[in-house]
Amino acid sequence: MHKSSAVTSVGRREAFTLVELLVVIAIIGILVALLLPAVQSAREAARKLQCANNLKQIGLALHNYHTAHSTFPPGSFWYGTNYDAYRGSILVQLLPFIEQQGLYDQFDFKKKVDDQTMPDGTKMGATRIPSYVCPSDNNSGLLNGLAIHNYAASAGPTPHGNNSSCSCASWDSFNAYPRSINPNWKYGGSPEFAGPFHRTGVCTTIADCRDGLSNTIYFGEVRRDCSVHIQQGWGRSNNGNGLVATQVPINYDSCDANASDGCERPCNWSTELAFKSQHPSGAQFVLGDGSVHFFSETIDHYTYQYLGARSDMHVVVVP
Repeated sequence: MHKSSAVTSVGRREAFTLVELLVVIAIIGILVALLLPAVQSAREAARKLQCANNLKQIGLALHNYHTAHSTFPPGSFWYGTNYDAYRGSILVQLLPFIEQQGLYDQFDFKKKVDDQTMPDGTKMGATRIPSYVCPSDNNSGLLNGLAIHNYAASAGPTPHGNNSSCSCASWDSFNAYPRSINPNWKYGGSPEFAGPFHRTGVCTTIADCRDGLSNTIYFGEVRRDCSVHIQQGWGRSNNGNGLVATQVPINYDSCDANASDGCERPCNWSTELAFKSQHPSGAQFVLGDGSVHFFSETIDHYTYQYLGARSDMHVVVVP
């Protein structure tokens, strides 16, 4: 009996003490804290890659459209108060070239496209188009029954005006940015616009891009919360396409609807109609040759504007 008890005593396993348990928990907490940023970074890298792939598809769609029609599509079919002439945005025209022919065929282009509905009463623009949504954006649902978009056709450094009903209080200081590198470019008129696209139904061709396709921004990222135009969804005629410009620095913050300064609100034309993203420190763009680039928000502003213009004869090195 005594010998058996000794064996049992030697084989007995002591439990963890409270101190040891706390040490283990602390070590696990430290490891999780070290791992979490890496996981988040990896997720953002994957989302950024998917976003770049979306822009690549748009770049290819632009060229396939050009092959079919001998021009690029217009940024939009917007004609002021002539609402019956509205025929949607460039994102509608590109549908057949991003494997959305079925949806495109449901539009009736003999009448106003905005707010057209399917037989069940659902708005055509309520259909979420994966190629038009950046996975880094936190607004993947509908707004007012319309699906969002995170990409817009560039108007280049075409000048914009101040919205008097949502005035930019620091407009004078904002003028410190070179809003236009050519006084002949017009905000409201065509053909005197700076970039590849305009919103008034006009088209450009490859030949019109005299600075070279590989040196000219054609599409870039936008954010719904930062622009009342973008909030209208991908299908509508006045949704920012052919109007978003490089005159405003990348990621200029116009996303606070309650800001006291109109410059920081999504309703001010001078700042909302700019390229912005949820990616840290910059945004992605597709150039006319279909290549996708990430431009830092600290890019030299003249370089950025020269990249936005299709024919200013200032060929710059792509960052």
